[in-house]
Amino acid sequence: MFSHAWTGLLAALVVAAVLVQLLIPQSGLVAVIAGLWLVVGGTLLTTRLSHSESALLALIFAVKRYWRTREAERSEPLDLHWYLQAANHFRYGNIRPAEEASVRIKDPLLKRGTRMVLDDFPREQVILALQRHIAEERDHFRRPVDLLRAMAGYSPTLGMLGTLLGLVQMLFGLGSGDVDRIGVSMGFAMLTTVYGLVLANLFLKPLASKLEQVGRRRVKRGATEMQAVLMLYERAHPAVIRELMETEPSVWEEPPNRSTLSLAAAGK
Repeated sequence: MFSHAWTGLLAALVVAAVLVQLLIPQSGLVAVIAGLWLVVGGTLLTTRLSHSESALLALIFAVKRYWRTREAERSEPLDLHWYLQAANHFRYGNIRPAEEASVRIKDPLLKRGTRMVLDDFPREQVILALQRHIAEERDHFRRPVDLLRAMAGYSPTLGMLGTLLGLVQMLFGLGSGDVDRIGVSMGFAMLTTVYGLVLANLFLKPLASKLEQVGRRRVKRGATEMQAVLMLYERAHPAVIRELMETEPSVWEEPPNRSTLSLAAAGK
């Protein structure tokens, strides 16, 4: 998608926008379009030159995933039915029904953890695998957030570049006495600053904050799900597991130890 050919085309369009504005400054429409493309296209070009193609693709996928996650959280709460069914069967030693229920678990972390517990993996390996899963989930959102914040720094800079180009045009216009050229140049100078500030502060930074919030919620939920898997490992009562999932403890809490889980299961 962002191959060298597309990068070269993007650079050519940005240069063409600047040259058109410098060579044909009499039109206000040209100033509007050239200024917009200088900021937007220049931001994309600078981002492509400073980051890899995979980082840009990850940003696109993260934005798509954000909208899907937003709709899913709004319409479909976390389905615990099959996980609790597996926990109930495993608690009584019914491995085959528990395996059949685990196949229908939708959440990837819960499904992976349940399968590892049913396959009799050691507790330490289950914890490491789930921690790695949570870390990968966090990185899926952290890299796009860093990229968006970098882009939010590029766009005002390109807006200031357009402002300086417009001021240079305006000074040349003062020498020739061309009032129309001076007005268009001043408009180009102001518009590029506006474009840069709007793009950074009303689009890129808010989107970065939204993705960061989604990532934090996902990590928090992942920590809760890891605790639920450890409770499954300890054969805790499904009602206790449900209570844990509904209370959503803080992500910074330590996973419950063996004695705590035993007491919780005993108090069913």
